[in-house]
Parts: sequence; C-alpha cells; structure tokens
Amino acid sequence: MRQAGKTIGGILTGLAVLWTSAAGAASTATQSVRFYFPPPGQAIENQDRRRPDEVGLNPAVIDQLRAFIGEHPDRGRRSAPRWALWRHGHLVHVEGDFHQRVDVASLRKTWHALTVGAAIRQGKIPSLDQKISAFETDLTGNDADATWRHVITQSAGFDYPYDDHPDFKPGEMWTYSDHNPVRLCRALARVYGKKDYHDSYAEVLKQAYFDAIGMDGWSVVFTKDGKTGKEDGVRLSISLEHMGRLGLLVLARGTWEGRELIPQWFVEALETKQTRGMKVNYNGPYDGIIGLDPRQFPECPYGFMTWVNTDGDHFPGADKAWAWGSGAGGTKIMWNRNNGIVFAGVSIAAEPGTQSIPHIIERNIAGPNRLAVGR
Repeated sequence: MRQAGKTIGGILTGLAVLWTSAAGAASTATQSVRFYFPPPGQAIENQDRRRPDEVGLNPAVIDQLRAFIGEHPDRGRRSAPRWALWRHGHLVHVEGDFHQRVDVASLRKTWHALTVGAAIRQGKIPSLDQKISAFETDLTGNDADATWRHVITQSAGFDYPYDDHPDFKPGEMWTYSDHNPVRLCRALARVYGKKDYHDSYAEVLKQAYFDAIGMDGWSVVFTKDGKTGKEDGVRLSISLEHMGRLGLLVLARGTWEGRELIPQWFVEALETKQTRGMKVNYNGPYDGIIGLDPRQFPECPYGFMTWVNTDGDHFPGADKAWAWGSGAGGTKIMWNRNNGIVFAGVSIAAEPGTQSIPHIIERNIAGPNRLAVGR
C-alpha cells in the first residue's frame, strides 16, 4: 500500500538513526532504528502509507481503536473524532480529515517545551537552570528565581500567593497555570531577538525547529481567557499531519534526517516524570483545574509540559514509556519510544485507566516493524 510520488529525498530520509530506549528501571538498550521522515509539506502523498501488518501491527487495531474512541467521547468534543496512527514514521491509518487545522489549546505546551530544547541546542539558552528573569525583567520576589526548568515543569509558582496559599518558591508546588506559557513564550521571543510574542512569533518557531522538520501550513493563535480576559500565550492551529511530525521528532530523540535539533537528554527528560517531591494543586486559579485525584496522584505525572506514564499510574498495565500532550477539545499527541508508535487525534478522550488507547495498541503489536530495523 506504499504511496506513489515519493521524492528521492523523502525515501532517503529513512536512514538509520541512533536512539536510546528504556529497557527497565536500571538499564537502557541502544538500538539502530530506521525511521521514515516525510519531506516538507502537508501533502498526504509525502507520507509512507502502510498496512498495519507491514509494520508489525495486527490489522484489528484499527477497528478496536475506532470502537474505543466511539465509546469514550471527549467531554469537550467540538466535532467528530479524527485521528491518525504511525509506526516509526510510516502512516498506518487516518480517520477523518488529515489536514484540517484546529486550535489545539494546551496541546501546544509540548511544542513550546521543545522550543526551549531547541534554543539550548542552538546555544541561545545556556541551561535549564538559567533564571527566566534574564528575559522577563519584571519578575520580583520568589518569581524572579524561576528557571526555564521550573516554567516547563509547571512549578514556577507564579500563581502564588492567593487565598490561603502561601507564596511558594519555584519547585515546591505543581500547578497547571496560564501564567507559565505567557512567561515562557515572551521569554522565548526575546531569546530569539523579538520584543515579545506578538512580534512575529511564528519566526521563533520556524527558527527553532519547525522549518527543519518540514512543517508547512500551520499558524499561531492568540486568544483570551473567558474568566480573566488575559491572554494565555501563543497557541497553535495545526493538523494531524503536523502532530505526526512532532511525534516522529521525539521518537527519533530530537533528531531529524540525521540532524540533531533538540538534545537527546532533553527529549528523554520531557517524556519522563520531573515532579518528584513536589506538592500538587489540581485546582489552580488560572485555568488550572485538572481532573486528577490527589489521592491517586500525590505527585503529578508530568515531564516538560508533557504528561507521562513513568510510574505506570496514569495507564496502569501499559508500558511506562508512553508520553503525550493534551489540550481542550480532545486534541492529543501520544507516543512511545519503545515501540515506535505515534497516535494523534482531535476530539479524543484518554482518561486515566487500565483500558485505553495505549493498551489497545500494545495488545496489537504482532511483531517487530521490519521496515524500521536497521541492517
């Protein structure tokens, strides 16, 4: 079922890429894996379309995913579900419009975190431990001590004090907050020489890594919170096609066609739990209401602006390498470095549980993807 019309460059992008995958809590295994990197542009002809059995998946995975999605509607669903599934960059299935763009709301946070990684790789940010007050000069008190690491782990403490909560120092309290992407995007804009994030922020993303992974036809969006009337930073209007490129980039450990765009250590940290020892507030004042039970999740399952299954608590029984971005309207990007899967969707629900999208996919991995094994 291979699509015709591939360019020579597109086919050559399936060269071996070194990547490190977790083989357990105490060890890792380095493997040589061949990914298919689609050439620039949105055309579906750029994708290497394959049947499930060609990439080591049981064909029943499609019907099982379709049934699960239909039986578990997203509470904020805006439209009929749309989704796509890849393995090692090979497109296995598309359900619905592959190119329709949508404001992905908080899903953009994973993309913003990766921009920090790209800026570090380009030498524009010295380390995650640099204080963002170097760029956000109006920060005072405890807020002035917030680093890039604090901001992208949602532990900067910008919401505090409020009500009976004290003024937490950065790193003490995890709180989902619109203050974090506002500060992050403005600081990143200045890192890339802009006045603020209204000053051609698309150029920041292009220079960071969007152009390098062949992103085309996306746009930035600015909206205001309905309660506070304040902006929540830069949002993105993207399609399933764009989500697939992000997933492939992180699967390939921050490398695209042999070129390192984001340090591997950063990608590995992004998709593993970074909230050890932090208190949690799942009912923050600035768009911070998160439907997690603190008794079940006394520490938030969170990496760098990305949700994680590191402790096996969000998706019990599923591989602990699953990581995902999520936004209002059921926008999702889910990936697993151990089995090369990327799943992207709109109007998709994936609540904590023992029977969800990761479990369905894992049950249907029938064997290795021989297209992706380097020889």
